[in-house]
Amino acid sequence: MTGIAILCLLIAQEPLAKDPGAFDPTAREPVRRAPLPPAGPAPHLADGRPDFGGKGAWYPGFAGNIAEPKWKGVKSADRHVDVPFLPPALKLFNERVENIGKDDPEAKCLPVGVPRYMFDPYPFQMIQMADRVIFLFEGDNYPWRIVPTDGRAHAKDVNPTWMGDAVGHYEGDTLVVDVTGFNGLAWLDQAGHAQTEQAHLVERYTRTDSRTLKYEVTIDDPGAYSKPWVATNTVSWRPGMELIEYVCNEDEKSSVHMIGK
Repeated sequence: MTGIAILCLLIAQEPLAKDPGAFDPTAREPVRRAPLPPAGPAPHLADGRPDFGGKGAWYPGFAGNIAEPKWKGVKSADRHVDVPFLPPALKLFNERVENIGKDDPEAKCLPVGVPRYMFDPYPFQMIQMADRVIFLFEGDNYPWRIVPTDGRAHAKDVNPTWMGDAVGHYEGDTLVVDVTGFNGLAWLDQAGHAQTEQAHLVERYTRTDSRTLKYEVTIDDPGAYSKPWVATNTVSWRPGMELIEYVCNEDEKSSVHMIGK
């Protein structure tokens, strides 16, 4: 598709669906926690690599729309992004917003994929080994993810999956993860940003101090967007937090009631 053709499509595209608003507009503000003491410096492993572990867990909070700082009445991603939708992807996004996400894979106990794990309200841990990083997730229907850091390239014949095929490396204090090989079934977030089988993601994890993980993801998906775009989230460290058992489909009776509008 030529640049002029893409420009014409973007000019003619339909408007973005409105934020559906707070879950409960009458709900009281949550009780604020007492201020924490000042954060310390970011820890490092003996070999100089950044240390993404410790006695606790990372907690992303709820960022239901990775392109908006506020969604459904609460804080969402770090900043607003003008998402470069292609018209079919915008139409699909608007439909998902307007029918209140009734077809969200998470509601059907399916994996949410990448990068949604870094924006959903479930804690996770990062276990660093010499040749890989293992992510352990408490929720979102997929308990683990393995990212090799031994210098390997992507496999030539990748079996498409929800999580994609990931390879990583360190750039100073940042873990960089390159991901391809998606099955195109996941939503990028609860709001409904689409992902296709053409998606290629580059994630950057940077622990800026003892309590803060900066997450940045570049989304390059020519099946849904006219150019790459970047979403970010600030993830908090919860000292002493332990992951607990999470079972989605045990005696599940709720998803059938997600009828939308």
